[in-house]
Amino acid sequence: MHRGDGTTRGRDSLVAGVAIAGCVAMGLLGQPDWAWSALMAATLVWRRSHPVVFAVTATAISAVHLGIDASLLLPGDLILLVGVFSVAAHASERAQHLGLMLGLLYISGLGAAVLLDIGFSASAGTGLVIGLVGISMLTAWAFGLLDRRRSEALRMARQRSEMSERDAEARTRLAAYEERERISDEMHDVLAHTLTNVIVQAESGRAAASDPDSASVFATISASGRSALREVRGLLSPADDLDRRPTPSLDDLDDLISGFVRAGTRLEVVVLGDPHPLSPGMSLAAYRVIQESLTNAVRHGCDGPIVLTVSWGRGELAVSVANPVGPSPIHRPVREHRGLAGMRRRCELYGGELTYAHDRTFTVRAVWPLDVVVDGAVV
Repeated sequence: MHRGDGTTRGRDSLVAGVAIAGCVAMGLLGQPDWAWSALMAATLVWRRSHPVVFAVTATAISAVHLGIDASLLLPGDLILLVGVFSVAAHASERAQHLGLMLGLLYISGLGAAVLLDIGFSASAGTGLVIGLVGISMLTAWAFGLLDRRRSEALRMARQRSEMSERDAEARTRLAAYEERERISDEMHDVLAHTLTNVIVQAESGRAAASDPDSASVFATISASGRSALREVRGLLSPADDLDRRPTPSLDDLDDLISGFVRAGTRLEVVVLGDPHPLSPGMSLAAYRVIQESLTNAVRHGCDGPIVLTVSWGRGELAVSVANPVGPSPIHRPVREHRGLAGMRRRCELYGGELTYAHDRTFTVRAVWPLDVVVDGAVV
């Protein structure tokens, strides 16, 4: 279970540096073998990032010193306790018992040195020292295991908390999705029923009309109702039912204009420049902006021609809809309600810009660059 992130390595390097400085200071005060202790202190840099390497290296240095000087190394041998703790706490599952094995191996080496009378004399004091070293090793190993269990418990608690949060988020999304589906079904039933009634009445009026002009009006109402019903069914269909979704584009602009003209709207259309191919999304955005602008012009404009201008310039597509409005005693700023706000969002989605001016004529102008990047793709 290595913890070798940058913060851990930085902290262990700082601890190793402080320990080395302490050994050097003790050497200046007359402590013998301070260089061996400083060498063992340097291994602290691997304490958590590579605990097995740290413990094995520290044990090897202490064993070499024991073989050369036949004496314990203070304070260097205290690093062995840290090694036993680090292996038990931070090493992998397979290697976590290696620290205890190294400690027992070190104690066995001390016992062998006493039995062979290599620098140690067999006495009660020597046996007490070996016993204290053994107890210290076992204690360090036990504390290492406790630290491992504590760390694992914290990790599992964080994992359970994250899973709980994800589950709550998933439940919230599912509830929102189900609510949207319910609302879509309700809207579909209401709108489809209403539009179907309009179509049926228009067809009945068309059949009962005595003159061609009245029949033409009813035919226009019926065609508009059928078109609206198709779009409603497509827009409110399930998300995976892609075949039913309508995808109008600028190629359908003539049909849109014809519908307004048949409804009695005075409409002038000006097309400048040569059309360029557009992505389906951008073409749909331009179509919806023109549709909404013409609808607003019919709803809020006064008697007068509506002028639709589609300009294909170099590197941009510009669309403007201008309609005369009645004189107002005060020029109040236009409030962006659902219509204008929706058109602005459609423009900005493809890198475009929407502006409008309000005087004797209300003019809406939308401009899109013909080469824009959306989600990493050029459209």
